Order: sequence, then structure tokens, then C-alpha cells
Amino acid sequence: MLKKTGSEPSVRRPVLLLLAGAGALSFASAASIPHDGLHPLALMAALLPLQLAALLYVFRRPYSG
Repeated sequence: MLKKTGSEPSVRRPVLLLLAGAGALSFASAASIPHDGLHPLALMAALLPLQLAALLYVFRRPYSG
């Protein structure tokens, strides 16, 4: 059984900042896609930073089981 310490919020803060930065990067890159011909690979590339940061956020969470 793991004991909770007071350091969990300070450890998760950089990961949350990374998640927010990746969301802003995804938003900016999706906005730069030309709207006359939306290409699926361009949309996937625009969402990739957000997806990778979300995976990092999920797997860096402290275990609570």
C-alpha cells in the first residue's frame, strides 16, 4: 500500500503544463491547415502533440490501487 505524500501535485504540475502546451501547439497547427483541402494526415499530425502529452499524463499518474 502506497502512502500519499504532499509531493504529488508538484510532480504533476510540469506534466499538466506540458499538456496545456501541447494543446496550444495542436490548436495552432490545426489552424494553419488550409481549409480548401483538408488532408487527413495533416489533421492527424496536428493532433499528435496533444495525444502524446495526454498519454504521458495518464502514465505518469501515481498509482492509487
